[in-house]
Amino acid sequence: MSVKKSAFCHTRALIFCMVWAASASFAQSDEELNPNIFYLDQGHGVVPWELSLQFGQVLLENKTGATVKNSLVAKPAKRDKDGDAVRLTWNKKKVLNEWGDQNEAVSTLSLINKEGFIDLAEIRDQAALVIDLKVLERPNDHVTISLESNWDWKSRASIPLKNVLRKLPKKEWVSLPLPLQCFKGGDIDFTKLTSMMLLHTDGNLELEISGARLAAFPPEQVTCN
Repeated sequence: MSVKKSAFCHTRALIFCMVWAASASFAQSDEELNPNIFYLDQGHGVVPWELSLQFGQVLLENKTGATVKNSLVAKPAKRDKDGDAVRLTWNKKKVLNEWGDQNEAVSTLSLINKEGFIDLAEIRDQAALVIDLKVLERPNDHVTISLESNWDWKSRASIPLKNVLRKLPKKEWVSLPLPLQCFKGGDIDFTKLTSMMLLHTDGNLELEISGARLAAFPPEQVTCN
């Protein structure tokens, strides 16, 4: 099946139309994925997006890697075929930073643009980040997912995920939509997004993730907790 872009897709609505067309046909398309819309596919970052641990300090090789004390461990997983997803295991460990506080970086999964940024400001109220995931072990502590702009930790906006993940069925694949307008806090610039997923918990959690992408999401259906 192919989806043609409608003639009414003028400049201001072009990105939204692209999101609609892509989200309607991505499963059937063999074309190269658009990195403005697709960020993670079959457990791999869609170039120039890179999936890593600890904000890029631990790079994954064949979807495998671990931070200090195995605070966060990644390894290949299977959704439809071997290696088309990544399993992530957070283990609650005491790891201190140079100021004597818990080092949150070692427990952070990162999806970072290595070359530039994307501009989603015009569709912020009409789109959601959709993550394809399977919960294996529910969280026992707070969980946050954040977006970041300008590669700057001061410009992050987040959504709390603990309660969301605890309500999802265990060991079943789901597509979890996170409306962009629900990401709150921080001085984030939606015209210069450089990270589309910073996933962190200080507790125990185990997930499998296969994909992350943008999809149209009607504003009237948005409910932010």
